[in-house]
This record gives sequence, structure tokens and C-alpha cells, in this order.
Amino acid sequence: MTVRERILIVGNGFDLAHFLPTKYEHFIHTMKVVEKAPSDRSLSFDYLYKDFLDSEDYILVKCKELYKIEELEITAQKVDILKYKLIDNGWFQFFKSQVDSGIDTWIDFENEVEKLLNSVCVLLEEIEQDDRSFITRTDKTEAFLQARLITEKMSRKHPALYGILWRFNIIEKEQIDRDKLTLNKEFIKYYYKRAVHVNTSKIFSNLINQWNDFIGIFSTYIEFINTFKPKKKLALPKVLSKDECTIYSFNYSSTVERLYNHNHIQFLHGKAVGNNTNTIVLGISALENKILVEEKAYGFVKYYQKLVNSTDYQFLGGNPDITSLEKEKFGTNTLGLNEIIEIYLWGHSLDSSDSDYIKEMFGFNQGPKPSINLIIYYFGSPHAQLANLIWIMGKDVIERWMKEGWLEFLESPDIYRLNMEEGYVDKLSKRSEKKPLELFGKVKKNSVF
Repeated sequence: MTVRERILIVGNGFDLAHFLPTKYEHFIHTMKVVEKAPSDRSLSFDYLYKDFLDSEDYILVKCKELYKIEELEITAQKVDILKYKLIDNGWFQFFKSQVDSGIDTWIDFENEVEKLLNSVCVLLEEIEQDDRSFITRTDKTEAFLQARLITEKMSRKHPALYGILWRFNIIEKEQIDRDKLTLNKEFIKYYYKRAVHVNTSKIFSNLINQWNDFIGIFSTYIEFINTFKPKKKLALPKVLSKDECTIYSFNYSSTVERLYNHNHIQFLHGKAVGNNTNTIVLGISALENKILVEEKAYGFVKYYQKLVNSTDYQFLGGNPDITSLEKEKFGTNTLGLNEIIEIYLWGHSLDSSDSDYIKEMFGFNQGPKPSINLIIYYFGSPHAQLANLIWIMGKDVIERWMKEGWLEFLESPDIYRLNMEEGYVDKLSKRSEKKPLELFGKVKKNSVF
């Protein structure tokens, strides 16, 4: 079979393979440095990443070798703007306090967001139950007392909630003593000046507004990453060498187009831009808790953000080259039967958070002949990615695809060696690496082309 077309799907691992500091810990740590930095001062690369460099972080050490780090800085004006936003943002303050809690990846980060929201829902459910015992009271003092006791009770029962409530100003911030907690009056409903209930809608509105601000902070960080310029033109990985290679990016950075002058890109989760407008998708996959659904807290959900930010681009199912080839494989004519489209995934964990996209990919090859091959780049070992695919698609599907040769795992290109080590050559799929004679059979000695 010949390769009709090549498609590349990139995730955050693609940026990391290019030694750009886009890990979750890079972002949180750098923002902590900015928050503590003196005002009216621009911050250099070495200042921002000093701790990583001191600990010989592999990404940052290689980054210094490949990029013009002496030109990199966050200007004094941006530092001051960021400092103000960081200090006032409950989400950043919460995650900053959780820096040693085992949140290593962006998947972990998304899971932690969901856990935090569910914790708030637990609090509200228990408050609602207790409300029934005091909602008919007419004494305002008693109502306020009960509100105080509720938060005290919740703090004792769910200690982690204290930090959440305090950082989002749901409890009065000046009260440090946990035995004397009082709900912020902004989040209490009143009836004829009598406190009667917690204002759930306002709590989630506050959380969503601060979430949008947090996305803006993250977008500013990615804009900074977009200023990293290589010391010399980077060698082109083989996967990008095919003319008109289509790229689907789950990243927010412009790495592919900046470093390789490639423009055939769809940013499935949006792209960081420099106009202070949130156009990126960052959040959880769905609302599971009943309270979140009732309060229509869709501002945290990726598919809602896609619609709002107009980033709900069609994936492979909307690619006419693939869909038309898939249809041809069902036909009786020979057109297209010897052609296949190779789809490379570079920098994806293939976690369940992207299960919709994964299921869409495995929805092809339903005819008597395959229309696509999936080639998954791995770093170190393919075991985790294979396990994730089995979890999402089931053993039988993955086993069949591998036996048929439709699914292949391949060590990802080493960008450092490709640019710094003479003689290193990265690889494509087994089919693409074969010579034409191997693909079509040996040609007779006297054949004329």
C-alpha cells in the first residue's frame, strides 16, 4: 500500500520534545516566581527558571542550548499586571498551595479541578440539609450563628475545604481562627433582610469568573513560550517532510508554525493570542455532579468552551480525504484500494479525557481494506499509552489493529540529537521506511521504468 497522505496530531509532549517548558509544574512554578518578584522589573529566563536550572531539569538545560534565551524576558509591565491577577485569583492560589500534592501532568490538573468542584458540591449539599433545621427561624442573629456553625462543621469534617473556601473568599478572609468561621455575606441569600440560605449561584459564578481569569493567566504564559527562538533553523523531522501534511493541534502554542513554518494547522483547543481574549479550551470533560448540572456550571467544561470560543473544529470525521477514502474501501472498484492515510500522534498520553477523539480515530477501517494507519510516538516506553488505549477501546479492538498492522508504536524523534548529533536520523512507520522495491515486490532485472 502507498501512503496517500500524512496527518500529524500533536499534544503537549510535542512542545516538551522541543524542550519548551510547558509542563504543569513549569507554569505554576514560573507564576510563583512572578508573584514574588519585585515590581517594575522585567524577568529574564534565568531568573524565571532558576530553580529548574539549579536542579538540572532536563527540559530547561536543553532549552538553553537550543534557544536564544538571552532574548527572553517578561517585561516589567506584564510582570506587574500578572502579579495583580495572580494575587487575586483563587484558582492559582489554590494550586500554588498544592504544588507538592502529586499534580504532575495536565491530566492530573484537570482531575484536581473536578475534585475541587465536587468538594464544593459536598459542602453545599450538607449545608442544604442543615438549612432545613433553621430556614424557618425568624431571628437574624440565630440565622447568622447557624451559618457560622455550618462552615465550622464543614471545616472540621472536610479540612481541605477550608483552603478552598478561604481562597475564593466564600468565607470571611480576615477570620483565621477555624473555630470562628463566617460565610461572606456576598454568598448568603436574604429575605426581608433575614439570612435564609447560601447563594449557590453566586458561589459558582464566582468560581467560573475566576476560572476564566486563570485561563487568561495561563494564556499569557503560553504567549511567552511563543517568543522562544531557536539559535539556528531546526532540522525538519521526517513526519513533517511530506508536502501539505495536515496538523491537528491540541496545544495552545504556535510551535509547529513558528519553528517549521507550517500553516496547515487546526487548533482543536484554541490558540493563545496576545489580545487578552480567552480563546483557549481548558477545563473538565463533563459535569457529573447534580448540583453542577443544576447550576449550569458549564464554564468549566471543554465542549462548552469550544462552542463559546468558536474552536469546535471538526476532527478526522470532518476530513474529506479520510472519509472519501473510507467509502472507497467499501466499493467494488480498485480506486484507492492500494492507498492508505498515515496518522501520527506525537506527544499524547491518550488518556480518557480525550476518549471522544480516540474513539473517532478507531471508528475508521470498517471496510474490507483499511483506510488509515495509526502511528503513535512514545517517549521512553509505549506501555502507558497502550494501556490507556485498551482501557478506552477494549482489548479486542486494540489487539486486532495491532495484528493487522494498523496500529504501530514508534519512538518519537529526538529533537536534540536531530539538531546536535551528526548521523542521527529519526524514523517514520515501517511502511514509510520501506523502499519502493520492498513495497511493490522485486522488479525484474531488465524491467524498464
